[in-house]
Amino acid sequence: MIKLTDILKEGKVLLQSKDRDADSLSEITDFLIHGKLHNVFQFIPRKSADLDKIDSLGEINVTEQLVKYAEKKTKIKFLPLYDFKGAGYGIQIDIDFIVKKLK
Repeated sequence: MIKLTDILKEGKVLLQSKDRDADSLSEITDFLIHGKLHNVFQFIPRKSADLDKIDSLGEINVTEQLVKYAEKKTKIKFLPLYDFKGAGYGIQIDIDFIVKKLK
């Protein structure tokens, strides 16, 4: 049986910016991904160079792009956690989506 964390263990994510003032329009950023309690996945930039890549994109919503990445990899709906308390960025499995699939 394959675990959800196994699917999400590769953390190279293409982040894109629409900010005209950004130094770069897209960057492949490497993240450490940890499964946490309450169906939460934590994405932490692996190195300071990855943080610099995110900064070079200007004003972007990293959490929403991580949700799209996780949904594409797993075919499961996720919710962004804008008030995530911890290092990096947090996303959570949409339990309503899972319940609807079980019905």
